[in-house]
Amino acid sequence: MTQSALAAIILVAVVAVFGGLLRRMSGPSAAQAPPPPAPEPEVEEIDLADEPSDEDDATVALTSDGWAFVPVADRDRIRLVPPRDAEGATPGAGRPTAETLGRGDLIAARVTRGAPDHDPWRLEGLGRDHEYRAWRFETEEAARAAQVLVERSVVRAPHDADGETLTVTEVDFDRARRREEEIEAELATMAEDAAPEDETRREPIG
Repeated sequence: MTQSALAAIILVAVVAVFGGLLRRMSGPSAAQAPPPPAPEPEVEEIDLADEPSDEDDATVALTSDGWAFVPVADRDRIRLVPPRDAEGATPGAGRPTAETLGRGDLIAARVTRGAPDHDPWRLEGLGRDHEYRAWRFETEEAARAAQVLVERSVVRAPHDADGETLTVTEVDFDRARRREEEIEAELATMAEDAAPEDETRREPIG
């Protein structure tokens, strides 16, 4: 055998061995390669336009007496919370309790000017039977804030027998306020008449 033939055989053997080594090195790596990541599931976007925000829930309006108009999460009620240092109307009556206004408790609400030394601004409301309600505020901004809360959560316009919405006018508010003032005047008169007689006017016993 010539030297050239021997060199050719050796070259073929080397190429074969080298090719086998390459297949061994590449084969297992390709088989063990991790699968491609699965596509992320689509996430449905939630519309938060109708959800109450933290800012809305934190909104309150304070009356001149320190009572707070506080919205409730379901937006169908408002809590009227007394100040911490509030006292009862009569001695020993204790601290007044919070009041809740629910949907439909008022049929209308408006903000008006009051007496400068008594109620610079006033939130007036009409109840289901057109009874008069009023709350005093020091500033127009506070009164308007309370009006927004009330109209959003409490006010429900009245309807007639056919289901048609009835319009509440300024005349309805004025008439209800005058009726309330007349009732208060009558109660004051009755209280004066029922006052106990002076001890000096009582005749002695025996």
